[in-house]
Amino acid sequence: MKTSYLFLSNGFEEIEAVTIIDILRRAKIDLKIVSMGEERAVIGEHGITLMADVLYSKTKWDNSEFFILPGGIGSTKDLFMNDSLKMDILEHYNQGRYIAAIGESPAILGELGILNEKNATALPAYMNFLQGATYTGLPIEIQDNVITGRGAADSLKFAIGIVSMLKGKDVADDVSKELLLIVG
Repeated sequence: MKTSYLFLSNGFEEIEAVTIIDILRRAKIDLKIVSMGEERAVIGEHGITLMADVLYSKTKWDNSEFFILPGGIGSTKDLFMNDSLKMDILEHYNQGRYIAAIGESPAILGELGILNEKNATALPAYMNFLQGATYTGLPIEIQDNVITGRGAADSLKFAIGIVSMLKGKDVADDVSKELLLIVG
């Protein structure tokens, strides 16, 4: 089974991160939380601490399936400044693997040219950072192997979109029903 990775740095958006973690684990997707720092504890934008499963500096991406970037002003800035991570993201994408970014973090994908000629979304304040993309302002956009999300309020739809990409519509619908997103 391949592993998906969610990258966290101090200042991450808690709703985005926790929602993605919860939904993917409900769908039985092998997900590892990655701390970009030297400690497993990562502090969110609003003071909530999450314990990462692995440290970025000690992880190999050989068996990776999805790279997931939650937003948050501090975290996105930190991820944006990390050249090693950006090279890993670009290599992952160029191998045809999945990439997900929500909130502020689609700006990183824009800088890397990953959004060229794609529809994409992000927080409205970050629309100008989606280089080469057509900004739609929709809750989520799925284009090829890339999914972008607008922000915290869209986290459930975003996470369900990731499940759909990895496990198909039936599993995404099952998780949605469990959460009462689909009634019937």
